[in-house]
Amino acid sequence: MFYMRLKRFMGRPDVRQNPVQALLKRLWWRIWWSVTDKPYVIPFAENLKISVSKSGSASLIYYQGFSELDTADFIRRFLRPGMVFLDVGAHIGEYTLLAAQSVGASGEVHGFEPQANLFPILSENVEMNSLNNVILNCSAVSNQVGEIEFEVFNEPSVSSIRKHTTVSQNAKLVRVACTSLNTYWSNQPRKIDLIKVDVEGAEKLVFEGAEELMSLPSSEAPTWLFEYSPDAYACFGYQPSDLLELLKRHNYQVWQYCGAGKIADFNPAAPVTQIINLIAAKDKTYLLCLLQSESIPVTPEYAQA
Repeated sequence: MFYMRLKRFMGRPDVRQNPVQALLKRLWWRIWWSVTDKPYVIPFAENLKISVSKSGSASLIYYQGFSELDTADFIRRFLRPGMVFLDVGAHIGEYTLLAAQSVGASGEVHGFEPQANLFPILSENVEMNSLNNVILNCSAVSNQVGEIEFEVFNEPSVSSIRKHTTVSQNAKLVRVACTSLNTYWSNQPRKIDLIKVDVEGAEKLVFEGAEELMSLPSSEAPTWLFEYSPDAYACFGYQPSDLLELLKRHNYQVWQYCGAGKIADFNPAAPVTQIINLIAAKDKTYLLCLLQSESIPVTPEYAQA
């Protein structure tokens, strides 16, 4: 057990780059939370600030800049000024802030976070950076509208809509507001360019509540960046193939992001030993143009849209 933890630690990008600084940061992180529970404000991205809470994902933001480096890289490469981004499972807002900076004043970012202890921190982070292009929603996202049961853990990053399995003894069960993306975006004139979904296994419920958006033609349908975790899916009573088939039914293709603007075909039969993020899009050429160019690509199809 110790060997595996040490191996994971030594594999962290910030540890490989500067082991001494990485150790000192982790020491300071422990000291801070041993004397206070007040969120800690740190520099973030380019000329932004972020207030981090005591959670696993927040600690990674402090240690290495982002909780998931490839996710941040993808969002930065994909988004352009004027685009629309939806952050489903916004947590404290690291990708909400990053996206708001990328899409600029002419773009829009819509964040969704149902946890009562996190939403004030998310709101503070948006206000602290004077981001007027962000709309926040204290709401879960699923395939229904109204209220839904939600499991809250001491570790906020693993809290989720109530699973089909027995509620954990370590979780507090609460009711939170809930919407579907079909309902939320109904009658909106703008196109959604990218939706990030990180909801601890409830991904299929989010997609089921967005089938109207998914059925749009390729020039209008959103691209998706979503968490793929067979174990988490099983807790909600479905298989990975169920989610992938739903995407295929709406003419989406699925890839894994490799970093540096590169994608790879995803093999659903290959064993998944850790949680990964997948990309679903309808136009591979347009996707690669966005990821690998500095300007917005315009194809005849998109020029007519």
